Formats: sequence, C-alpha cells, structure tokens
Amino acid sequence: MTPKKPFTLLSLPTVPNTQQVIKKFPFPITLTKGNYKNIAISIHNGIMQILHKDIDVNSFSFVWLSSGWSQRDLAYAVNLYLNHTKMPHSYVEKNSSKVTDYTVFALHGLPTPDTVFVNRAKIEERMPLIKEICGFPLIIKDVMGCQGKHSAFVSSETELLEQMTLLPKSKRFLFQRFIPNEYDWGIMVANGTVVAGEKSYPAGGEFRNNACNGAQECFVDIADIPEEIKKMAVTASDLLGLSWSRTDIIIDKNTGLPYILEVNRFPGITAKSHEVQGAYTFLASHIYSSTSKKFFKNIFS
Repeated sequence: MTPKKPFTLLSLPTVPNTQQVIKKFPFPITLTKGNYKNIAISIHNGIMQILHKDIDVNSFSFVWLSSGWSQRDLAYAVNLYLNHTKMPHSYVEKNSSKVTDYTVFALHGLPTPDTVFVNRAKIEERMPLIKEICGFPLIIKDVMGCQGKHSAFVSSETELLEQMTLLPKSKRFLFQRFIPNEYDWGIMVANGTVVAGEKSYPAGGEFRNNACNGAQECFVDIADIPEEIKKMAVTASDLLGLSWSRTDIIIDKNTGLPYILEVNRFPGITAKSHEVQGAYTFLASHIYSSTSKKFFKNIFS
C-alpha cells in the first residue's frame, strides 16, 4: 500500500511550544520552524516566488501565518501568494508596503522590474539570488519610502554592500533591476479614471525621476497618454483598492516596454497643472456626493 504524503507544517514565525501543539493531532506532522529573516521574495519576468530557506512556501501542506507589527506586510505578502496558488494557510490581516504592492502587481500580471526582497542581515548569503534576478546595476529601495528617499543606484556587489552600511539600520530594503530610461510617466487616477498625466525627465546624473530630486515635469493632455499606460495606472489603483493615487510607470529606452515602479497614495499637486483639475475632480466627487446632501442643505437653507 502506497504511504500517504507526509503532512508538513511551516509555522511562520514559530510560536514557543508549537511542537507540543502538533503532537495532539492523530497523524504525524513534520514541523518547520519559520522566521521572517529566512524569507526571500523574488519577481523575475513577472513570475513570483517566495522561499523560506530555499524552499517554496507552496510546498508545505499548511502554513501557519502570524506576525508582529514589524513583519505584518511580509505576512500579508505570503498570504497573497498562497491565496493565488490556492495553498492552505491561516488568515492574516491586510497590510501594505512596496513588498505587498509588487506582490499584487506580479500576481495579477502587471509588469514590474525584476525584484528581490531579503532580510538585510541575509544580503551576503542571498547575493547569488540578487545577482541572478536583478543583476547590476540595480536600485536599492526603502520598502516604506517615498520621493526616492533612502534609495541608491549601485553597479556592483561591493557597492551594494558598502551602500547598505550607509543606509538607516532601522529601514528594510528591496532590490530592483535598473531599467535604463529617458523618462517615466506619472498618471493620476481619481475614482478609477485618469485625470492627469506627465512625463518626468531626470536631472543630469540623477537616477531618480522625482520632481523633488530635480526631474523636469512635462504635463500631457489625457488624450495623448497611450492607452496601455492609462490602463496600467487604473488597473494598479483598482487592485490596491485606491480611489486617489498616482502611478509611476517607467519606459525601458531599449525595448520601449513599460514597468510599474510604484503607486503613490499621497501624490503631490503641481501648481497650475492638470493635477489641480484632477484633484478637484476627485474632491468634488466626494463633497457633492449623496452623503453630503444634508450638509449642503443645512448651509444654504
């Protein structure tokens, strides 16, 4: 008689005395004591994989997920991955960071740069994965950063390790393949509709295309924004459940292919630009909504 497949449990992270808990089951369970320090997330050519000590979390019979505050976004990223692959696991609450955003995009087929996330204490150990997925040059990004803060462009393994000693110890980082470019799109979306768009051209010698880092903003009529770019921005905003956002989409100058860099929940509004009208459209839709009728009735009665 062929033996049944062994039941394997990944406890991520492992609660003390878990071994005593699993002994109560009437069948044998092989326990893997998990730790988020051993999680590696990669996105390569749109294909995502999450490993725990080089083992795909999909390979376990069940994943017991939980987390403290500092790993809640990682727990949610694993949750999204297991949901997508229909693997049994416990529930964790929704949380967000660049890690979870890229997880959502990859699992729904939106193009993103090749990306790796590993615990910063494991960077040297995971360098082969970083080089395989991202190559050099690459970009270092703060997983909770904005406006390009705590980001760096590095051209080699030595530069990467040196740069990590200079970046804040309290921050977590991911690594992305550098996309050679001349500009990126910034597409403002309000209530599922594109309301403004611009091209951002980086300042000389700067790898970031942010206006706060000297990039030149060139606003474009909505009708002149490529439909593919508008669709990507609207889809990204919708997948994240946002009614107000700005999606940054970079264009590879060698291939012409677009990639989503990030979705900003707190987009700036450039004076005397299309963004002013776009922001008004969004705000007015809420102020004049049916839920506000009583408010205005009281004002004007």
